Formats: sequence, structure tokens, C-alpha cells
Amino acid sequence: MNRINKWIWAVIMAGACMACQKEEVGLYDRKDSKIYFQTQYFSGNNGAEGYTTSTNFSFVDYNAVYTSVVFNAKVKLLGELKDYDRALKVVVDEERTTMTPYDAETNPEGGYVMDFDTLKIKAWANEGIVGVRFMRNASIKKQEDTLVLKLVANEHFDLLDEYKSSNVWNNTTADTIDGTRFTFRISEIYTQPNRWNEVQADNYFGKWNPTRYVFINGLFGFKTDDWKWATGKISKGRMSFYARELQKELQQRADDGKPVYDEDGSYMQLPEAYRVDYSNVVLKP
Repeated sequence: MNRINKWIWAVIMAGACMACQKEEVGLYDRKDSKIYFQTQYFSGNNGAEGYTTSTNFSFVDYNAVYTSVVFNAKVKLLGELKDYDRALKVVVDEERTTMTPYDAETNPEGGYVMDFDTLKIKAWANEGIVGVRFMRNASIKKQEDTLVLKLVANEHFDLLDEYKSSNVWNNTTADTIDGTRFTFRISEIYTQPNRWNEVQADNYFGKWNPTRYVFINGLFGFKTDDWKWATGKISKGRMSFYARELQKELQQRADDGKPVYDEDGSYMQLPEAYRVDYSNVVLKP
């Protein structure tokens, strides 16, 4: 056997030995029933999908009539379907949560409402819905509040602890997702826009604060973007008109016994030229 043939033979034998080596690979048992949080946040024409276990929402630019919002977290099932309902066990991850539960009597400034006792994956279904109502309260105007839910194994389900954030096997940038937790981030944080100073709004509306800003935006239908660029909707030439209309609205509410309150709890007042008369206010329930 010449040198080249010996080299080829050595390569073949090495490959055969590698093929004979045993590697322990964890296999999925169809009888397992594993659950995990998952929300799809993008899909491509090639079938690629991306997943997440969190959602963000801001009440900024939402009218004051929107006092709460409902979001759902999907719980997916990896396993066989059953012909009966199976209860899900979900708890709040207290260490990662900044919100407290809302209660009209005991905690009116709470951040969320949900019913833990009715959560389930229904018969013949491969997913369940965890619905949460988030309240528009004072806390989220100062900070982004967080609610983190955690799946707990029970007599029906085990947990899929982690998986990739993409269904594309060769996506090397895909993150590893914690399938046992879902995070909601809720906020309503306002900052004084540049155009407030550009149109000298202090001279017409008074000093900026989030409460005053939200009321004015709601009254005139202003959006955040209207305060970012000179769109014509908010211009210095129109400020006196807006101030007079604002004064009329505040005065009418005061005369009706339902005055508008400012950030510090006092009646909302305007600069001297547009002053509101609160001297005869008789509060109504």
C-alpha cells in the first residue's frame, strides 16, 4: 500500500470510529405536556418567525376616557391535546414586579387586575390565554411599572424552561428565552416638549407639568408629535386663541361645581390675562 493509499485508509477508519461513537441526545416524549409563554412578534415570507415573552405599553396620547387596558399573554402547549380542560397555575414573580394589585376599596392606586383561578388550557386546545387589565394610575406617570408572571408546574403540566427566540435553526443571533415568565411594562411618562418654550406656552397656559399638559392635549386634541414639529397646529400666533378656549373650559367646569385640579391638588389656574374665577365654586359630588 503506497503512502497516499495509507493516508486515505487512515481517514476512512477515523471517520468510521467517529461514526461509532455514541452521543446522548435528549428526545421529546409525546406523552409529556410542557407549557411555556410565547408571543410572536414578527414573521417573514420565508416562514421565519420571531418570539418574545414581554410587552410594553404607554398611555401617552390616549384620551382620559381610557382608564385601563387589557393585554393577553399566550401560554403554548408542547404535548398531546386532551378532551378535558386543564388548569394553569400562574403566580406573580414578586421579586421582579413593581406593581401591586388594584382594589377599588383597599388599593385604588394598584396597577393590575387578573383572575388567577380561571386560567386553563381548554379541551382540544394547544394554548391558553392569561388576560390582565392594567390600570391608568399616578405611579406610571413617574416610572415604568412592571408585572412579571411566572408559570408553575402542576399535576397537568411540566415547564419548558427555555427556547430560542427564532424558529430558524441557523439563526446565530437568536436569544434564549425564559419560557416560564412573561413581563408586562406599563408607563405614561411625559416630558416637557421643546415647542412649549418655542411658542412661550407658559405665558398662555402657565407652568408646564404632566397633569396640565395631558388636560390641554385632551381638550384640543393635541398629540405628542404636534409638540415636536412646527406642524401649524401649535404655533405662537394661535396661542392666545387656545388660552381663551382653555379659560372658558376651566371656568365652565368651575361654575358647574366640578373644577379641574392641577398637579399639586389645587384648582388649575392660568396666567393673569386668562385667569379663572374660582371664588364661587360649590363642589358637587
